[in-house]
Amino acid sequence: MIGERLAEVRKDHGHTQSALAARLGVSLPTVRAWEQEKSSPSHEMLVAVCRLYGVSADYLLGLTDQDPAYAEKRRRTQLTAEERAAVRDYENYLRWKRKK
Repeated sequence: MIGERLAEVRKDHGHTQSALAARLGVSLPTVRAWEQEKSSPSHEMLVAVCRLYGVSADYLLGLTDQDPAYAEKRRRTQLTAEERAAVRDYENYLRWKRKK
């Protein structure tokens, strides 16, 4: 499960296997082995991947089928910059309104 999800998250961020390997300080064959389920990342590497991509370990490990924070992040990246700004403005308005 981790290999499939790691590949999905990596691709969502537009990274190649080589880019991920460089960011984590591991070899390209290591990342390939993870994604092909031939090996698994160490605990430290799993934490590094989670931090890099803002995804939960539970999601990567297949313990949950959804990571709400990551799903929200994916939805927002599909918006234009103008739409993201409008969402931020509306969120700020709602916070302001609640404080009144």
